[in-house]
Amino acid sequence: MQKVSKEYKASMKDSLRERAYIMISFGVVNQEAQAKAKVDSGEFAYFSNPDNLFNEGTDDVVYATLEENFTRVDGSMYFLPRNKPGAMFYNTGLVGKNLVSDGLYEVTINLHAAPTDFRGITINFGENYPTDFDFVTNTGQKVEFRDNDKAVFTTEEVLENVTTLTLVIHKMKNLRSRLRIYSFRFGYGLVYYNDSVMSSSLESYVSPIGADIPQIDFSVTLKNYDKYFNVDNPKSAINFLETGQEMDIYYGYQLPNSDEIEWVRGNHLLCSEWESDDYTATIRCQDVFRNMDTEYYKGLYAPNGKNYYDLAIEVLEAAGEKDYYVDPRLKKLYTKNPIPRVSCKEALQIIANACRCVLSQSRVGTIQIKSSFVPEAAASSNGETDYSHVAKILTDDTKDEYATLASNYTTADGTMFFLPRAASKRTLNTGFISEQQSDADGKFTANPMVTIVQEAACMYYGVKFVFGNALPSGMVIRTYNNNELVTEYEVEEEITKTLVILRDFYDFDTMKIEFTGTAEPYNRIVLNNFAFGDVTDFTMERQDMTSSPKAIKQELVKEVIVPCYSYQPGNAEESLVSEDITVKSGDVETFYVGEPSYNFRATLDESASGVSITAWGNYYVTVKFSKTGTFRLEILGYRYKIVERYATKSLNSRGKSVKWANPLISDMAIATELAEWIGDYYTAGIEYEYDTRGNPEIDANDIVYQENEFHDGMKVNIYRHTINFDQAFSGKVTARRVSS
Repeated sequence: MQKVSKEYKASMKDSLRERAYIMISFGVVNQEAQAKAKVDSGEFAYFSNPDNLFNEGTDDVVYATLEENFTRVDGSMYFLPRNKPGAMFYNTGLVGKNLVSDGLYEVTINLHAAPTDFRGITINFGENYPTDFDFVTNTGQKVEFRDNDKAVFTTEEVLENVTTLTLVIHKMKNLRSRLRIYSFRFGYGLVYYNDSVMSSSLESYVSPIGADIPQIDFSVTLKNYDKYFNVDNPKSAINFLETGQEMDIYYGYQLPNSDEIEWVRGNHLLCSEWESDDYTATIRCQDVFRNMDTEYYKGLYAPNGKNYYDLAIEVLEAAGEKDYYVDPRLKKLYTKNPIPRVSCKEALQIIANACRCVLSQSRVGTIQIKSSFVPEAAASSNGETDYSHVAKILTDDTKDEYATLASNYTTADGTMFFLPRAASKRTLNTGFISEQQSDADGKFTANPMVTIVQEAACMYYGVKFVFGNALPSGMVIRTYNNNELVTEYEVEEEITKTLVILRDFYDFDTMKIEFTGTAEPYNRIVLNNFAFGDVTDFTMERQDMTSSPKAIKQELVKEVIVPCYSYQPGNAEESLVSEDITVKSGDVETFYVGEPSYNFRATLDESASGVSITAWGNYYVTVKFSKTGTFRLEILGYRYKIVERYATKSLNSRGKSVKWANPLISDMAIATELAEWIGDYYTAGIEYEYDTRGNPEIDANDIVYQENEFHDGMKVNIYRHTINFDQAFSGKVTARRVSS
């Protein structure tokens, strides 16, 4: 689920929605300039990060500031952390230090390349864009722009012999404001909005259990009344398109009682084909996996085990991919078995599946392998009393409390217990009681902190605290993913004994809760229970559906069987490759085998001379020849014997048996976990199909609530999602019930 404001969420549920928008951009980009360019000079705000302007790597976050007509109070902006040592900030792109109204503002970009010609520039300024500005090159070429009214600015101007480019800002849309740049593209970026788009459809599919390769298909039909897309037109944009050309899709929604449009990124895809006539032009795009057909053949048996993370990186590098995210949890999971001879995308799929992960493409085009299950969690602290049990705050039970002499803490109603003198007798079921005690002002010398670590990154909507008689006066919640700060939230809600905080906490593996004081002096923090909320606050209600849900009962599954494969040495040497070849001395060739093998040797006409093995894996051998002529080449080796053991998850007394064969599984514990995961999927064997009003914020593989008159709080996994645009949103959903 994509980040959207509270106002957006509420308005999309109204019976009458506001206007919908679409923005599509594509173009030919100067890749060398894009790869090497750096911001050379300029004065920037302390939270600015101009380093990622050229790879569109900024976070979808905007800090609230006091600039004119900029800050919203709808929950979509973030409080700006103080500028202090060790402070961490979201990557919000380039943010100028000074207000433009205080004088001209300049930013210089160095291409770090030989003098370069490029056609066009595309800049994402965001909602507060400059209206009057210039480009000045190192050669003195100056291009002036006035009365700009686009957040994403594009020009077809040709800039020549460029090594440095200076952007000079004269005036902003909001007069007293800073310049912001979220992305900068060297190239001809075409951008189309509602007035050019006749219709579009974006369909996304992700298997919840990684059963097959994810898929995204997009098509857009543009008006072509001016013949701009005709192939025979020498100025046609279609002549700039190439197979694999990048396209970015955004969806917009008019917020109520406002002229503000909230944009949601649709996806970052690659053009696959296009066509045009005198009236329309249709462009089709696909996901990054569609062209990832390079065979991976370097699988190698690892008797001591190799972690799945390293395997995934090797496959991604073999495929030439640089933009990816692999769940760090995979560093802790190992396999001995070699990756079979399959395409790189299939190799990534079986790696993901073995680790209970899902392979997907993010909306910015990043290849992702992310855990897809509810992770186990553990709690710890930076200090607790000898009668405290911080680990037990994650259990949903009633806690006991000991009476103490803390100010206004102990009750005389029989609900508290006397604290035994002997530590060995302090055995009641308590939660977390901080070792640190507040002073007369309710402040701590060192703030108590509770840390909750999940085995895998996950997102939640909301958290719940149950405190004892001692209440905190302030709290700060920080979340991290792979040691990088995700969210920092200073609790604004009134702190009561039962405190529920309803907000999105996006993917994190660690949450740190810092208590900054107590409501009463001379008290400790007493936290009896803590629980994460749900994975979403979204409910697909009947009013969101434009057709009656069609329920499809799936075939009953009796059991799920997951083999665990053990590799054992072969009994005898075999001939694996035998063919007549003509070679020259110095030639190097690679030969492939169909089954995993080892201990290779090569001969020419049954002689070991004239040929040597330079590289090998379980599925290939690379040989070098030192003779010239025609010979009988033979490669001999041993085939592994593969022995199977089985992990079984029983589901029903009758039905079909599902054998889930993943060749990488070599550990029975992993096989058992995989069987449980696959079994949970098959347990809830009901799927639903229906049309919707369209929700661009939904991702394939999102878990949401779905209104059902027979089941309260029914959860479904939307594994296939379509968003259509025809001057308004519409959509289609295929979902599967989630087992409780």
